[in-house]
Amino acid sequence: MTTRQQTGGGRGLVVLRPTTYHDARTIGEALRSHYLVVLDISAMDADDSYRLVDFVSGLVFGLGGNIDIVTSVVLLLVPAGVTAMDDAEQLTGSFFNQS
Repeated sequence: MTTRQQTGGGRGLVVLRPTTYHDARTIGEALRSHYLVVLDISAMDADDSYRLVDFVSGLVFGLGGNIDIVTSVVLLLVPAGVTAMDDAEQLTGSFFNQS
């Protein structure tokens, strides 16, 4: 898995590119540490990517955060207490609010 980390005013940003489901722990640890996680699953095979998205969905929901879909293979995992806005100034929550 490739990782890039950036810190700044208060909270940090981590960019993760997992290659297998076994990278789930690193993702969970970053989110539990209140990092904003950009998750790029483009290097994963379909079965592992589905499993990983299921895992991070439960993790984010359990921690009270949100998931935003950036592209079909890039997700933004937002910890509790953080609000992310896109260029249309829409609030986070697009993943869980799919009706």
